[in-house]
Amino acid sequence: MAKRIGILYFSPTSTTKKICRAIALGMGENNPHTIDMTLPNIRAQIMTDPKTVTANIDHLVIGAPVHSGKLPLQAKECLTAIEGKGKDCSAIVVYGNRNYGIALYSMVQTLCENGFIVTSIGAFIGQHSYSDIVPIALGRPDISDIEKARMFGENSLNSTKNLSLKDIPVKSDKISESEKYTALKPLYNAKLCVQCGKCAKNCPVGILSPAGIFINPRTKKQCIGCMSCVKNCLKKAKTAKVNLIVKMVMKNMLKQAVKERKEPLTIVA
Repeated sequence: MAKRIGILYFSPTSTTKKICRAIALGMGENNPHTIDMTLPNIRAQIMTDPKTVTANIDHLVIGAPVHSGKLPLQAKECLTAIEGKGKDCSAIVVYGNRNYGIALYSMVQTLCENGFIVTSIGAFIGQHSYSDIVPIALGRPDISDIEKARMFGENSLNSTKNLSLKDIPVKSDKISESEKYTALKPLYNAKLCVQCGKCAKNCPVGILSPAGIFINPRTKKQCIGCMSCVKNCLKKAKTAKVNLIVKMVMKNMLKQAVKERKEPLTIVA
């Protein structure tokens, strides 16, 4: 009997979504049961009734991006609420070619504590959220990345062994070890804004008004710097820009990520 495959992802700019779908395709599933936990209302529904996530599936592909070497707090909070009940899963993180830090370890730790059997893990590369400022991993995941994700899914399909935390690699540094999340806030140009509401509709934290501004001054601190609003703004009213000094600091910090093409890391039990 064919396994029933589901995918659960947090994907503000759709890079993680692309990887998870490719993995499911490799598992032989063209139309997987899909839950997108990017938006706050869906996460609220999941945390209210978490059993719906694992109902009627045999293997769950779980994906999230890496922010400051860690899992986004919104994704981690949602995953913490879900009981695995012995279901198989693949743990996937997608990072901007710099460092996946402790994100993968943290995801597997949460899933194991919640009763999932983690049979495979992967750290894939997606275009960096700040690539408009410093060009990193442009166009990724590309054709090669998608094919590797598909092959990973194919290899993961029949694995039933459980990976332990000692099997999970960590790329720890000062950024991932810090409890702080470094997030650049997108700039807003009211003259270009047509108030279409796309930025507010797609904000994973739910802190933007239809006019494109933060709901109130306090909510600006909650911005995770995912740049979903920038990607969804066709009028360029939302942009990722910084002053010259900050740009120089970023270029220095990310210079290795600009030069080097990293390839996906995958482990199947």
